[in-house]
Amino acid sequence: MIQVSDLHKSFGSSAVLKGINIALEKGKVLAIIGPSGSGKTTLLRCFNLLEIPDQGTLTIGANTLDFQAGRKIREKEAVTLRKKTGMVFQSFNLFPHKTAIENIMEAQITVQKKEKVEAHQRATELLAKVGLADRENAYPHQLSGGQQQRVAIARAMALDPDVLLFDEPTSALDPELVGEVLKVIKQLAIEGMTMIIVTHEMKFAAEVADQVILMDGGIIIEEGPPEDILVNPQSTRAIQFLNRLSGQE
Repeated sequence: MIQVSDLHKSFGSSAVLKGINIALEKGKVLAIIGPSGSGKTTLLRCFNLLEIPDQGTLTIGANTLDFQAGRKIREKEAVTLRKKTGMVFQSFNLFPHKTAIENIMEAQITVQKKEKVEAHQRATELLAKVGLADRENAYPHQLSGGQQQRVAIARAMALDPDVLLFDEPTSALDPELVGEVLKVIKQLAIEGMTMIIVTHEMKFAAEVADQVILMDGGIIIEEGPPEDILVNPQSTRAIQFLNRLSGQE
């Protein structure tokens, strides 16, 4: 369903991704972990072309893009692939002048060209799904961080993407609000939503992910099921990273 082959990305003379290869089946959840600066977020942003790879291939569903030096990706190609993805940012990125339900309706109307009545109905359904049916007329400043992030998840789902992308979805939240967001993501996993999640929440990754990759220095150090990577890592670097997170160093 999702295939990444020999993906490279540099910023100037700094190589951030150095030949990434990933295969993820439909309905599965991939967690990407690793230290700061390892390339996690850059990789995630390549999936919806917020960052354009320098080299390699990216396949989402039936859409494949080939990146190479001197070849510019056409806007139509980029738009087609972006429609397959929904992005949830760590800083919510809601429109501050629109209510919760208007935030979820916006892309349906502007991108999918839905009528307002249809977009409103879908937005209402999604707000209920994330536990915010009673907050549809609230503006972002009237919502807690956890509630804003749940609206952002509903907004990403509104376009019926093939895959949801999460960039540290709980990192901007107060600790007591993390659980309500993780609960929504766990439910999506149970329902078979394909997801790629950059996270520092190891317990969450262990519970929700089917596959974990550990990155460092722009490469994948280890990959496999969470019980292997998080419980029984093999490489010295992976052991060092996980021990540091658990306070054993």
